[in-house]
Amino acid sequence: MHNIHLFSLKERNKWAECFNKLPSSIQDVYYTPEYYNIYEKNGEGDARCFVYEDGMNIALYPFMMNNVNVLGYELDESYYDIQGAYGYNGVVTSSYEPLFIKKFYYELQRYCLSNNIIAEFTRFHPLLKNEEFSRGYLEINYNRPTVYIDLINSYNVIYENFAHSVKSNLKKAKENNLSASIYKHEYPYKKEFIEMYNETMKRVNVISKNAYDTNFFERTFNNLPIIHFVIFKDNMPIASAICLAHNNYLHIHLEVSRKEYWYLRPNDLLIKEIIQYGSDNGYTKIHLGGGRTVSPDDSLLRFKKKFSNLTSDFYIGGKIYDEKVYTNVCKQWNDRYQHLANKYKNNILKYKFTDDINYIQEDSDHLFDYDKYLLKK
Repeated sequence: MHNIHLFSLKERNKWAECFNKLPSSIQDVYYTPEYYNIYEKNGEGDARCFVYEDGMNIALYPFMMNNVNVLGYELDESYYDIQGAYGYNGVVTSSYEPLFIKKFYYELQRYCLSNNIIAEFTRFHPLLKNEEFSRGYLEINYNRPTVYIDLINSYNVIYENFAHSVKSNLKKAKENNLSASIYKHEYPYKKEFIEMYNETMKRVNVISKNAYDTNFFERTFNNLPIIHFVIFKDNMPIASAICLAHNNYLHIHLEVSRKEYWYLRPNDLLIKEIIQYGSDNGYTKIHLGGGRTVSPDDSLLRFKKKFSNLTSDFYIGGKIYDEKVYTNVCKQWNDRYQHLANKYKNNILKYKFTDDINYIQEDSDHLFDYDKYLLKK
């Protein structure tokens, strides 16, 4: 006997009940109604969670649903697309049995077709490796490696594997009298974090659809399981990171710093503090994320790999549900935005790019110029 549910945030308690049926080892903040509530209130779509249960097996798939017509395309009726909220998404499940997967995608496709959903895009979770659930049902493509810390070893063992340059920079941070504080539940320096975020966005001249206002940060601090790390110089915050903490996983979500203090090496100290906290507090993995680009020589990736040589592959996936309408929308987009056509031609939701505004895929790529930081002496 199988059950199918589709929850909105009005039914967040039922969404949470289904989430809690998943094995604790795969529960992560990216799949919770609290996380999706942040992005729905930020105007990034209507949060939904598709759940399929068959006997003791369960699969849960949250996504944001967006109307395609509001982008200005001429269509005969209302059409939609779906994609996960910023961060990592895809299906989380208690079962990888082929028949269970087949039944799940049969029901999901029925739902999409009956609700005029034309296309789907997802960013799979590198640590959960949940792209395996979708192979054969979505077009899946390797994107880039991401870096993580396995906390099975003690912090001392992890520290010994830091690159020599990191150890040297940590020594410099100590000599420069930098200090660190960690905040949970109470966040006295969230105002300073927001100020550093806005300063950094102006400095790197990024206009992004992922640019967040004060209300977004207030909701993030107030409603998500946040650990806030702050690095100080003479009682002034000069670097800071918001980390998402849930069950086994600690993710660096957003990281900022004041450029004029880079020479003091606050960012090395910041990552070190996050790793030590995760080790001391029972997490199994810390996810540092990947680089800004797919290049193996990406400066952000190189910076992260100085703390760990462990990597996990990041995949993206997509599916077209209504080929006719999708082709029509893409043709209209190509005719109207020819100057964007080549840049975004490989993006399945290309028609959403109506301005040349960056979509930020990784945690804090737009907040920190790692090329310049790595060259600092």
